[in-house]
Amino acid sequence: NMNNSASNDGSTKRRKTLVYPKTIASINNLSNDILATIADFLPKTSRALLAVALTAPALSWRQRGWKGEPNKASKLIISSVKPSVPFSSLIRGLCREDEMGDRRRLRINVSESRYNEAFEASLKQQLEEYYEGQWGILDFVDIEKSLASRLTDDDIGAILVCIDAKNNLKRLKLAHCFNVVGHGLNPLRRSTILEKIDMGLVRQFEAPEMLDGARISQEVVFGILDSILCVKENSFRRLQVPMNW
Repeated sequence: NMNNSASNDGSTKRRKTLVYPKTIASINNLSNDILATIADFLPKTSRALLAVALTAPALSWRQRGWKGEPNKASKLIISSVKPSVPFSSLIRGLCREDEMGDRRRLRINVSESRYNEAFEASLKQQLEEYYEGQWGILDFVDIEKSLASRLTDDDIGAILVCIDAKNNLKRLKLAHCFNVVGHGLNPLRRSTILEKIDMGLVRQFEAPEMLDGARISQEVVFGILDSILCVKENSFRRLQVPMNW
């Protein structure tokens, strides 16, 4: 709004007055359907992270003993995993990050001239497998390494609770989760359907290597794994450990 005011010399000046709306836009004001539509543009793992954030802070899931369930909006968000955007845009972004960082050796031998082609083809194959597996697979391969490397045990544990991993998850792959110690795997205790945990911390098509800064703990992980193997009906088949062990 513009208001008139008199100055010392008698002239009239126009002064702006800010009028604030009665309500301020917030993500909490959005309907569940709109939130689900927004999530359709996110990679699968980012969907799970959004579902966690909309329900409660990651830390609170651990404080509640890894108990609870996502709210209605979050359930709707994780009910689908296929992004609305094509895989090609997701792959381009991940390939661009790889080109700008320290490239890792692939499991297959390729010349330098064919590295980009082989990397992209292998990444596409791993992503297709991940998305076809619904929440039977949790793999951090579809988010940037810069994000995955900052995730904490609270983040991992909250995701596992949110997707009901104890009753759904068959394969867990902790690609680039260098900051994780292992406490976040507690929601998987006594799981009867978990088949594989990959803690190599690299993509499945990359050669294993020693990784500086990896925090994953043998003692913590083996304690959780022991609770799974003690269940007679367990389905566990394979543990991929870091080279640092």
